[in-house]
Amino acid sequence: MRFGTYYFFQAPPAVSHPDVIRGEIEQMAWTEELGFDSIWLTEHHFIDYGLSVSPPVLASAAAMRTRRVRIGAAAGILPFHDPIRLAEELAMVDILSGGRLDVGVGRGNRPVEFEGYRVPQIENRERFDECLAIMLKAWTQERFSFEGRHYTIPEVRVIPKPLQQPHPPIYVVCTSPDTIEATALRGVPMLNSILRGGVEQLARSRDTYVKACEKAGRTSAEIAGLLSRWGVSRHVYVAPTDAQALAEARDAEMWYQDSLRRFLIPERIDRVHPLLQPGFRAMQERFATVSFDELVAESVAFGSPDTVAERVEQFRRLGVGEMLCWMNFGGLPQERVHRSMELFAREVIPRFR
Repeated sequence: MRFGTYYFFQAPPAVSHPDVIRGEIEQMAWTEELGFDSIWLTEHHFIDYGLSVSPPVLASAAAMRTRRVRIGAAAGILPFHDPIRLAEELAMVDILSGGRLDVGVGRGNRPVEFEGYRVPQIENRERFDECLAIMLKAWTQERFSFEGRHYTIPEVRVIPKPLQQPHPPIYVVCTSPDTIEATALRGVPMLNSILRGGVEQLARSRDTYVKACEKAGRTSAEIAGLLSRWGVSRHVYVAPTDAQALAEARDAEMWYQDSLRRFLIPERIDRVHPLLQPGFRAMQERFATVSFDELVAESVAFGSPDTVAERVEQFRRLGVGEMLCWMNFGGLPQERVHRSMELFAREVIPRFR
């Protein structure tokens, strides 16, 4: 089982944006020093939930401060990007990192982000499919052209090509059964998160993925290979004792939960596309209330090394290939993040090697 660290660059009011960015860049260096396997970066816009506005820029910063760990996007929101430009930038990151890039991609789900980028959210699936197809052509063909509903590319030569051939590994962030099925049909691994609820949701995602793979005619060996790259993120905080971990993580976790509600649920659901409103109303109901005790019991991995190892074991039994450890959430102080990372690396990871 592999272990990475996951970075959102969250910005509570008490922390300046430059301090957030500098602090998490420093944590990326710790990731390598402490023996983790990877760094993962996300993309969000227009909210303090995450200042990670440019995965290629942040991945380049990570590449310059590390030599061994893999560097992944989890994920770039394809409908917001010019596919040619994104393919160029990611190829450059792959070269700068010495071939350590993993490319996670997603469709996006927040109306304010789509409004800000002037992209109709109802088109996100079509734009995602076209953008990914163009990027793969840009990386694997000497010259190509493309004509779709949303993008038309005249014949062009895109250089440089990625160092990894034919292209960096692709992952897809999956938050719905139809996306899971489409990802399985593509033959690429999925990325999931535990935001609320227990690991049962991951078991359902895995089963949906496996059934879709089998329907597509993939062999047991092929499916096992894809699941070995299945990545799941989870909040992690380790302290010498359970009581200390819960006391120190409580305020940061509850700030995160509030920011998550503001991120996921539009202020005016009636203003989004009618076809999207039922999903947002269901989400509003699901995220209406939450208690810290519920989160500790079901969702997060907070506690002593022994307690956190028990939560990691849940992932191992499900067949998760890589755990994306979100260790800096809600503006935790830098010294606490470092201690938590150090305890996890020293006392938890060795149990799963």
